[in-house]
Amino acid sequence: MSSFLGGVTLYSYGLFSKRNTIIEKNLKRVFPKITESKSKELIHKMWFHFGRVIGEYPNLNRLEVGKNKNITISNQKNLLDPLKKNKNCLFFSAHIGNWELTSHLLTKLGFKIHFIYRAPNNRYADNLLRKIRKSYGVGLIRKGKHGARQCLKILNKKGGHIGMLIDQKMNDGIDSLFFNELVKSPSAIAKFALKFKCPIIPAVCIRKNSIFFNVSYLKPISVSKIKKLGSEKKIMDYLNKYVENWIKQNPEQWIWFHNRWND
Repeated sequence: MSSFLGGVTLYSYGLFSKRNTIIEKNLKRVFPKITESKSKELIHKMWFHFGRVIGEYPNLNRLEVGKNKNITISNQKNLLDPLKKNKNCLFFSAHIGNWELTSHLLTKLGFKIHFIYRAPNNRYADNLLRKIRKSYGVGLIRKGKHGARQCLKILNKKGGHIGMLIDQKMNDGIDSLFFNELVKSPSAIAKFALKFKCPIIPAVCIRKNSIFFNVSYLKPISVSKIKKLGSEKKIMDYLNKYVENWIKQNPEQWIWFHNRWND
């Protein structure tokens, strides 16, 4: 019920939002041949989906990934094998589907994971989100110099795993390619992978229908592959390709209203 009500609320907001101009522009960059009617349809679906995600937040600590019939898991082996074989692992996802569910299986199986996140400007919203996330076992690290020191401390110990969402613009990030255009990307994941020789596990959660989800763990990006890529920029270019594919397959489930590109 809260998922549906959240969807209706944001759908209604989206009918009049000034952000639709940004969304239309972004859709045109990624899908140059998109028609006006298709663009409007995707915008309506995106707002409804995003509203569902907001409505689902208060219930996240009640969901048991692996037991809940509404949530299926694909390629669990891609998650467990590297966790067993390596001192530390890195994870990434994007603001697509209900991204919060990608970490649930980890905590359920007893692994500790910390997520780097950008704190909302509103202090009360930040406190609420921190409380919800901590309630289902995820450690939180705010982006910034203090957060970077926390990450180094975590990765210097066995079993210190870190996850992050890589699809938001960071003004102090590095230039990388996203849909063949330059964007500023948060490069911490690339920096840590090179320094600590950690594999990177892509994780994505897609809404299949209503409140039914599939969480998928893709084949880990090995330490040798990361070494071959060599630089933070090339690693971020490579990771961005994953996000591009997720967006192409489920465009209505990505948050289009950010100024993701550099202009």
